[in-house]
Amino acid sequence: MTDQVSWKGPPLPAIPLNLTLAEAAGRQVDAAIDALQRGDFDIALTLAGAAEGMIKRDGPHMFAWLRDNQKAAELFPDKRQWINTLNRELYWLKHGGEETMEIDCATAVFMIARAMTKLDAWTPKMDAFKPWLLDNLDNV
Repeated sequence: MTDQVSWKGPPLPAIPLNLTLAEAAGRQVDAAIDALQRGDFDIALTLAGAAEGMIKRDGPHMFAWLRDNQKAAELFPDKRQWINTLNRELYWLKHGGEETMEIDCATAVFMIARAMTKLDAWTPKMDAFKPWLLDNLDNV
């Protein structure tokens, strides 16, 4: 016997969302944190990666630091190869490729952190995520 899944959908008629880029990215990061907490690392990674890509930031942010890191430049003379390495799992989730891919907690956690560094304002959920990350950095 199979379990029946009940799904009712949103209340109808549904009211459209009217969001700024920052609001949409913030909602995605919050949803990514929720997915991470459930152990849905693929969903967390996808949402956080989308949020990171939405926001253009001239100031310091985690991806720019990783991308332009001197040690990485020594290991990966071709910057594109380094970026592909940083985004390997995200690109796989977006475009496919190999038949299988392991997506671990750390990959999702650091994509969430990358996305958060692009945002000027954090939500309470993001504020709570930061100390958790710092306390668990060696264990993720």
